[in-house]
Amino acid sequence: MTELTLYHCPKTRGFHALWMLEEIGEPFEVRIVNIRDDIQSEAYGAVNPMRKVPALDVGGELITESPAICAWLADRYPEKGLAPAIDATGRGSYLRWLFFTGSVIEPSFIDKAMSRETPRQMAGWGDLASVKATLADALDGRDFLVGDKFTAADLMIGSTLNFMMNFNLLERVEPFAGYVGQLVERPAYKRAMAREAAFAG
Repeated sequence: MTELTLYHCPKTRGFHALWMLEEIGEPFEVRIVNIRDDIQSEAYGAVNPMRKVPALDVGGELITESPAICAWLADRYPEKGLAPAIDATGRGSYLRWLFFTGSVIEPSFIDKAMSRETPRQMAGWGDLASVKATLADALDGRDFLVGDKFTAADLMIGSTLNFMMNFNLLERVEPFAGYVGQLVERPAYKRAMAREAAFAG
């Protein structure tokens, strides 16, 4: 029996955690959750009261929220090099970018997808233009967000930008296209995508 069990639904935000587990390279199990049926059940409500995926069961302790799952895995397996050490230069920047997806990128693009505009003074993410400009500046002339190596922050942001470009919510322009292009060539990403294809049948 493995220590790690991922509750996942293909073609959802659960892919963040699936890709991260492939980067870690430790044995894990996947339990597929049907978001139309299973996710509304009382049984899944005991796993995640928000009835969302992903959720990671770690020997009986449940972790939800993609950045939290990625942060836990990176710190649990430091030898994989997916996060700066707690006392290392770059740790603060890493945490900033790790949580940038859910708190800044997603809400700004949801506004775009819904053809609405949240007043900037009310929105913790500011507005879409400033989000894109901030990301473009951070990636200008760089392969990765923190230092000179791939981290879980790149996984979270790269996966999200890839999704946005695939659904025509983000223009496939530089520096975003090049950044995502090199991330999706990672062997762990390809293994996660192969699992996705198998899950989707």
